[in-house]
Amino acid sequence: SSGCSIQILNDTFISSLHCRVYRDEAGNTLLEDLGSTNGTYLNGDRIRVPKPIHRGDRVQIGGTIVEAQ
Repeated sequence: SSGCSIQILNDTFISSLHCRVYRDEAGNTLLEDLGSTNGTYLNGDRIRVPKPIHRGDRVQIGGTIVEAQ
């Protein structure tokens, strides 16, 4: 979606509002799937609730894999 902070173009398996990365009150960085069609994966496991994300973790959305920095 054009309103997103990060856009990945040309991956038809990514939903328009697929997932989000945010910080909670304690300062932890979390990854949350936003009800995407094809799911969000953290280190190969599909997430269904927000999960902590750390440097070096691999996040897959659609056919795109990124490494957390």
